[in-house]
Formats: sequence, C-alpha cells, structure tokens
Amino acid sequence: MGGKPAKQNTALQRAKARLTAECSRREISSGQARQMLIRWLSKDSPLTDRQEKEIEETISSLKKDKYIDDSRFAKAFTRDKLRFSKWGPEKILRGLSEAGVEQSIAEEAVNDQEDLALQVLADLLSKKRQDLEKKAEKKAAEDRSKLESLERQLKDSKECYKQRASVQRKIYSLQTKLRNSSLQSKAALVAFARTKGFPSKLIEKAIKDI
Repeated sequence: MGGKPAKQNTALQRAKARLTAECSRREISSGQARQMLIRWLSKDSPLTDRQEKEIEETISSLKKDKYIDDSRFAKAFTRDKLRFSKWGPEKILRGLSEAGVEQSIAEEAVNDQEDLALQVLADLLSKKRQDLEKKAEKKAAEDRSKLESLERQLKDSKECYKQRASVQRKIYSLQTKLRNSSLQSKAALVAFARTKGFPSKLIEKAIKDI
C-alpha cells in the first residue's frame, strides 16, 4: 500500500517528461496533451481521481511554462492547414475543436488568416477551373459532333413523326447543355470549395477574382 502512490507518481513523472519532450518538438494543444496523458497513464489500469487531478495540474504547469499555449497552437495549426493541406476555415475550426481548443481562440486564429485563406482558395479555384474547362471543352466537342450528326439525321430523315420528335428532343437537350456549361462550371467550383471547408462569403470573393 505504501509504495503505490510513489509508483503512480513515477508513472506521472515519466509521462510529463515524455509530454514535455513532445511539446519541445511541435505545437500541442491542451486537449491533445490531456488525451496523451490519459492514454499513457491508463494503459495498464483505469485512472484514479488523484491521477485525473494530477493530469490537470500537469497541463496547468506546462501552460505556465509556455510548453503549451492553445493560442499559439491554433495559429500554427491554421497556417499549416491553409498552406499545406489547403483546408478552408470551416474545416480548420472543426479540427481545432477536435484538438480541444476553445471556440473563441479558434475563431480568432482563423479570422486572422482570412487574407491567406482567400489567396489559397483563389489558387485552388483557378486550378480547378482550368481542369473543368479542359473537360468541358472535350465534352462540348463531343456534344457538338453529336448535335451535327442529329441535325443531319433530322434533315435527311423521312422517318415517322415519333422518330423525328425523338431526334428533336435530343437536339434540344444537347443545345441546352451547351448553353448552360458556364453555369454548371460555376456550380462545380462552388461545390468543390465547399468540400474544402470554405465559407460562402470567401467563395463568392474568390470566384469574382479568377
């Protein structure tokens, strides 16, 4: 009985040393730090009330010594996810929430990088538009070829009314698709940006600039 608290304390000291080393190598949020300590200390047995209290004390100590700073973590996380992962603000906010960062801190970090977010989005949409245009040009060429073939078929046809009506409907459908290609392209860009986690206000700005 007498040696158990000392054993628990030794485990906590090892966990704290391990966590401090991790914090020295990279930015870690308080939420991530808490999950690490819980995982390490509960590996062999469930956490006691005392251990849970010690975990919070350890995190407070690391915050005081500036090993952990949620604001600093949020800013670094936001910059990295924008620059390298091309995440939008909404996706970044979800990521920060999962990391245990308070909403006010997360929103401040994301709002501070709005110009960078707009630049990243503009670059993404520019590349996406080029890709869509290439595909659209190829598809339009195929559709125009089909349209010309259908028009010749209609002109030269002496088929019954139902057959001619079917050809005319196909022609109308292809003509409509060709007219609406630009609208479809814009809708595709908006949908693409939304999947990346960009809000509507940034999407509208970026589309105007490309």
